[in-house]
Parts: sequence; structure tokens; C-alpha cells
Amino acid sequence: MQPSWLSIIPPLVVLVSAFITRRLYVSLGAGLLCAAFIATGGVPLESIHLISERVVQHLTDKDIIYMYSFLIIIGCLIMLICFTGGIYAFAQVLDRRFTNKRAAETSSLLLSLLVGIDDYLNNLTVGYVMQPIADRFGIARTKLAYLIHSMAGPLVILIPISSWVAIITSNLDLSGISLENSGAKILADPFFVYLKSIPFIFYSFFTIFSVWYIVRYQLSFGPMHHHEKQAQRDLTTQMEKNNQNIDKQTRSSLLDIIVPIGTLMFSVIIGILYTGGYYLFGGQNSLLEAFKNNTENSFVLFFASLIAFSVTLLFGLIRNKVTIKSLPKIILDGIILMGPAILMLLLASTLGLLLRYDLATGAYLAQTFLGTLSPSFMPLMFFAIATIMALLTGSSWGTIALMLPIAIPMLISILSIPLPTTLNAIPILLPTLGAIFSGAVSGDHLSPISETTIMAATSAGTKPLDHAYTQFPYAIPPLIASAFAFFISGLLINKPLWFDSMVSLLVGFALCILLLHVMQRSWKS
Repeated sequence: MQPSWLSIIPPLVVLVSAFITRRLYVSLGAGLLCAAFIATGGVPLESIHLISERVVQHLTDKDIIYMYSFLIIIGCLIMLICFTGGIYAFAQVLDRRFTNKRAAETSSLLLSLLVGIDDYLNNLTVGYVMQPIADRFGIARTKLAYLIHSMAGPLVILIPISSWVAIITSNLDLSGISLENSGAKILADPFFVYLKSIPFIFYSFFTIFSVWYIVRYQLSFGPMHHHEKQAQRDLTTQMEKNNQNIDKQTRSSLLDIIVPIGTLMFSVIIGILYTGGYYLFGGQNSLLEAFKNNTENSFVLFFASLIAFSVTLLFGLIRNKVTIKSLPKIILDGIILMGPAILMLLLASTLGLLLRYDLATGAYLAQTFLGTLSPSFMPLMFFAIATIMALLTGSSWGTIALMLPIAIPMLISILSIPLPTTLNAIPILLPTLGAIFSGAVSGDHLSPISETTIMAATSAGTKPLDHAYTQFPYAIPPLIASAFAFFISGLLINKPLWFDSMVSLLVGFALCILLLHVMQRSWKS
């Protein structure tokens, strides 16, 4: 169907239903039915058939199969680490080293830095490892989910050797930025363009800064404050429970967590280099080129998790921590652990396909808000549209894939630049790319139906809607600061790019601090 205002109704139905019912399954189901009814003109049988087609399309995608397999294996790996006592050994070590809640929260942020190479890996592993630590120091599970989620997507997009690099550079290439494509609109290396856009990914910088600042000064406001107070009241009970669990794991060792996590991280890095054609593995690419050319993220995560599970199992069998007889229960518990998350991901992803291919929600938003636009306001407007699009569809990658082919030709057209051109001829391009990347990350970060929201909540042991609800006030300062920074960036576009980004970042950081303290004081008063 042609893009129309009807295309935004299904995601709004999901958001309103989620707010009223607090049940994400019901809300996603309602959104799915609504989207299918609109796409088919209200014909019930055709609506059901369309949903079935999209589910089959989703489940027969090779990358999706790898992703769900990765989730199941990660669940089994987590249960195996619990069975061998690795998590409790880690909890004991941190319990001896840390004396307060702030130190425990900081350890979660540091752990996220160590596994920051992939947002799925970050979201899924850190929460499960940190759960007993969070309970030990009275950290609310919703607060833990916020800490994890804020150090996943916002961090990974800033890392030039992350699993996102290939997706970003391939989309830039498809959008007309290339040195090799004969039909290129802008003659530049996509990876080089991505690197130069990093200083303009303001939302990531402000979110990471905010979460560290909140932990450092122990700020607490909004619905999260109530959850934190409840966690402190439950602290005594949780301590007794955890102490009993730890006492049962007297044979546990740090090796029981170092081996699986270390193997997982090592396998991910090796997998990325291998699929990216690194010269040491028979390819022809350098280290950075291998990370840039890797397009098999789902396969790498699946294969790495399978290796990590196999190595951990063998390590446990050798040391008599695990028996073959106990293996079926561990696997079953892992599947049960990830079952709810996989079901929610299936519903959310199917809805995303309907919004993208059948209702063209993103195209409608772009056409509506980007019709007539001054170049100076393009970074701000693209940030706003990308944020709304990712919020409603729950997909950061989908938003990037849709917005880049719109933004680049639009810039060239507005500025009336002859083709092919160079990066230096379009100084507004880098702030605009940063705005799209920022909006994609922020919308995904805030969306209750995004995969990362569901994974972070599942990992931390809380409900996705509770996580989204409590996290939202904490995301307001970086969101407003980003919008203001992109406004300033557009005004400074005739200045050197380093000056543009530096001034915008400094103003944004200052505004973040101000807004955080204003929200803290207003909540107390």
C-alpha cells in the first residue's frame, strides 16, 4: 500500500496497549492484527494469511535462524555456568572487593565495556552475570537493565571493530558513498566516512556519559526511584538467599566463568576476522578491513556460542562439575530461560516486517517531515525522524537502512552539487549521518518492542515493559541534549568540522548534567 497516516496506527496501538495492560505479548499481538488489517483493507482471512507469510519469511531467513539458535545456546551456556558455580564464584570475588552499591554498579559498566564488541552479546551476558551482585547490594533489576542497555547499542556503534561496522558501511555503500561503485554519488571510502561521523553520534556519547554520571553521583528519580527503594527494602532477604546459594557452591572457581566468557569473546573476534577475510585465515584483508567486511554477524555469534558451550561443558566434565546425566536438564532450563524472550522477539520482528514492507511506516514519516528543509536544520530533523521511526518499529538497523538512501540524495539535491562529488563538498553530510545513527540508536534504546530492550530486560531478570517505563526518564536528558547539539551543529556547519563537533558535544554534556540534576531535585521536591 502507499504510505499514509494509517501506517503509524499499529505501533501506536502497541505503545498505548502496553501502557494500559502492561502485557507486551497482548500489545504486540494487537499491533500485529491491526497492521495486517490495515495492509489488507480489513479482510480477516487475508490478514491472517499475511501474518503467516511474514512469520514464515522471518523464520526462514538464514540470519534469523542463526540468531535464535544463538539465543538458545546462550541460555544453555548461562545455565551451565550457573550449574558449575561460575556466577557464584564471580559474586564472591566482587562481594569481597566491593563495599557499596556504587562500586557494584560500576562493575556492571566495566563488564559491558569488555563485551562491547556486540550489543546482543552485551545485553545477554552482563545481566545474568551481574544478577547476584545486584541483589547483594540492593540494586533494582530495572536499574541493572538500564545500566546494561545504555552500554550496549550506544557503545557498540562507536567502536570501529564492532559487529555493527559491516552493516553501517554496506548501507553507506548502497546509498551512494563508494570508491569502487561506478554509480557512486560521493567518492569516499564508506568505512572512512563512518569513522569521521563518530564524533557526531551525539546520543551515544551523552547516554554513556549520563549512565556513568548517574552511577557516580547515585542519582535516582522517576519510576526507577520506587524500584530502587523496593530493592533496598528487599536487601536483607536477598542477602540471605544469595548467601545460601553461595554456600552451596563451595567448589566454585573463577575459572568456571572466565573459561566460558573468555572462550565466547575470543571465538567472536576470531569469527569476525575469519568471515571478514583476514589474511592470517586465508583472506587478503588487513585487521580493520576484516572487521569492515564481515557481514555474517549472526553466524559468528551462533558459532562462537556453540564453541563456548562445548568448551565449558568439556571443562566441567573433566573437573567433575557436570555429568552427562545432568546435561538434558541444563539444556532444557536454557531453552525455558530464553523461551519468553524468543517469543517476544518473534512477535516484534514480525510486526517490524509488516511496518516496513506492507505499511511503509518509515517512508511515510520521512515524506511527511522532510518535505521542505533548510540544510542547517537537517541534522536535527533527521535525528527526530530516525528516533521516532526506530521507536515505533523497534529496529535500529532497519532505520539506518531506510534513512541513508533518503538523506544522501536529498542533501545533494538541496545543495545542487554536480555528481560525482567528494566528502569535502558536503560538510553537512557527517552531522546528518551522525544524526541518523543517533536517532536509530535512541529509538531502539527507548522502544518497548525492540530486540535489545527485550534482551536487556530478560538478562537482568525484569519485565521488558518495566524496563522501558523506568528507563525513559533517564533517557530524557541525553535525548534533549542530542537534539540541542544537532541544532547547534547545523548552525556551525560553515565552521571546521572538529570545531562543530567539539562545541556541540561540550554544550550537550553541560546540558546533560544540568537536566539530570534538575530532574533529581524536582523529584525530591
